[in-house]
Amino acid sequence: MSDTSLRLRGSITLLIICNILALVLLVTNLTGLYDTVWQAIDTRVFRALNGTIGPDSALTHFWGWTNSKTFDRTTFVVMMGFCVYLVMSTERPNRIAATAKIIAIGLLIAIAVGFSKKVLGGFFHPSPGYLLTDYYNVNDFITGYTVKTTTDHSFPGDHAMTSALFAGGVILLFRGRIYAMAFSVLLIFIVCLPRMAGGGHWFTDVIVGGGAACLILLPWLVVSPYVAWVERALSWGWGKVPALIRK
Repeated sequence: MSDTSLRLRGSITLLIICNILALVLLVTNLTGLYDTVWQAIDTRVFRALNGTIGPDSALTHFWGWTNSKTFDRTTFVVMMGFCVYLVMSTERPNRIAATAKIIAIGLLIAIAVGFSKKVLGGFFHPSPGYLLTDYYNVNDFITGYTVKTTTDHSFPGDHAMTSALFAGGVILLFRGRIYAMAFSVLLIFIVCLPRMAGGGHWFTDVIVGGGAACLILLPWLVVSPYVAWVERALSWGWGKVPALIRK
């Protein structure tokens, strides 16, 4: 069997395995199996995180700020700055390739968020803050602004999908850059934990929603010529730019 055939078989096997795992996650979360597999875990995780909120808790204001729109905007700016760093810290001849990787990851995120909004946007799935009454509402302990702690369609967590796809893409495409990989993983925790502590999302909204998106989409970064196509398009476009600018 040729090397090409072996690679093709390996790619198909990887895609099948990842999609089966994603399907298992979704089925156990969105069917009657949820009560058996996830409900107790969801409740324990929420109670543990939400229990850190209170008038004398140092974490209360942290959870408040990290659930705010200001934090969302700050996170976006940081992510964009990090993308610029990944490109500019690459040797000049390889910067188009680095840019192509960033754009490829961004397109996957756009696909995931678009699917979530269009297909699952109306899916009724109440968050802890919507479903429960006996929890600590961070808005009761902060002043000057309010944050979203309830929703009736918490699955999947868009923040979880975005941060997980971003981190997974960086890990797959920028292997060897340890600090970049570590930052990406840290970003997942900083983005996702506040939503679970505040009542906006269950643990499964994050782990199943983000995990399924990663399992379905991220393998295409390594088993298909997708990134190479993006790089080819960028190279073509860059070649049309006046030479004076390309210097």
